[in-house]
Amino acid sequence: MDDPTPPPRRLVLKQKDVEPTDKAARPGDGTAISVRLIHLGNRLAEERAAGQTPGESGQRAEGPSYAEALPPGFKHKEIAPLDPPVKPGDEEAIHVPDILRANRLAADELGPELIAMPVPRRSRRNRDFLVLVACALLCTGTLAFVFRADRQIVALALFGIVFLTVILAWILYGVMDRY
Repeated sequence: MDDPTPPPRRLVLKQKDVEPTDKAARPGDGTAISVRLIHLGNRLAEERAAGQTPGESGQRAEGPSYAEALPPGFKHKEIAPLDPPVKPGDEEAIHVPDILRANRLAADELGPELIAMPVPRRSRRNRDFLVLVACALLCTGTLAFVFRADRQIVALALFGIVFLTVILAWILYGVMDRY
């Protein structure tokens, strides 16, 4: 007896109804988080801990004004200038164009600074190139003279002379620095 195949199982996730725990705060409804409301809540908690009912401290029950609720770091600061503003025509006033003109005149009086640079050393690259090319020409010319009966060797020697000259020029002037 063959067992009938069981029906396939299909797993399905159940939908869950989730209610938001916090409602979105709208501006002006008093539930938005702000520094003023945090300080108001802290002040009310301190009054409850001290045994006072909120509002007994002489302030209104609905809360302090905005300036009173701010901590000292956020309150408006009065700035007293140390130096009074400069009046036009004052001799002690700072005039930037005059200072700049005086600095330029002082620099012109001193003149340019002359720095003695050492005489650049003469490069020996040209001499070395000519010596190496002469040696290469002498070697290939000697080989071409020895095997002068074979025209292919002579043509190969002429190609070698050109090739060695180009390679030596590339190495000495392209790859190497001045020495």
